[in-house]
Amino acid sequence: MGRLNVDFPRNIARFEAAMKKKFSIKTIFYQRIFRGKGPEFDCFRKYSEDDDASLIDWKVSMRAGELLVKKYTEERNLKIFFIIDVGESMVLGSGENLKNEIVAEIAAALAHLVVISGDEIGFALYSDRIAEMRMFNSGIRQFYLLEKNLKRAEVYRGKSELKKILKYLMPYLKDALAVFIISDFLNLGEESLKILREFLIRYETIGIMVRDPIDIKLPDLKREIVIEDIYTGKQMLINPSVIKEEYDKNAFYQRRKIEEAFKKTGSDLVMIQTDKDFIKPLTEFLKLRIKLNKIIVPAK
Repeated sequence: MGRLNVDFPRNIARFEAAMKKKFSIKTIFYQRIFRGKGPEFDCFRKYSEDDDASLIDWKVSMRAGELLVKKYTEERNLKIFFIIDVGESMVLGSGENLKNEIVAEIAAALAHLVVISGDEIGFALYSDRIAEMRMFNSGIRQFYLLEKNLKRAEVYRGKSELKKILKYLMPYLKDALAVFIISDFLNLGEESLKILREFLIRYETIGIMVRDPIDIKLPDLKREIVIEDIYTGKQMLINPSVIKEEYDKNAFYQRRKIEEAFKKTGSDLVMIQTDKDFIKPLTEFLKLRIKLNKIIVPAK
């Protein structure tokens, strides 16, 4: 595999422009886009021109002789962790883009949004091992570390083992406000689904399922083709028209299992396809989380 076909600056700008159409970037993260994380009073601070005047505590301000607003714990740095699949199954694309390229673009866009809000990100790139991991830190340097590793073609190897990685990461994520898992979520057995459900219950998690059209339905080809197992190298001659119905049913069943795991634990999952622009479905998904929580987010 050569260099990834990604354009981080362009797509970060497009994503943030789409989010700004209706919502203040900073407000999105501080007005409970992460469900159930309400604000707690911390202390008073001086009023600034950027503050909403309704936040002024007039009684305390009169006693202090200056305008003061309440500061909440959510005004401290948030800690967001990204678990990103870099297994060999991500190096697949039946069209212009590979899955790992879309995953890299999505992770970069979300991570940049967190960093420019002054908050902290951590990340783990995984397959059958942790290819790269950084714990929470703020600042653009942390973002550049993520960006640099997402671009490294050599990290995309090995069989994705989400069960193993989630079990390994759990002790490290005690301070995480929320976790993004970005993967194709393919070939998860019952034991893997069990560990995934346990993780979803323990952490506020947003799943982003990135799939190629061929992960969803087998193309209707009228000829025999050779397929290869990316993990074993074993090749097989198949007639797609013969196995298409069974393949499509199995793909649907597997996807439904993942969706049920997220739904039953009260977690959110969005599916992104490699043959479509990710900006619209991702921004609509994030905005829907806000609307479902019945939080009014003022534009600035």
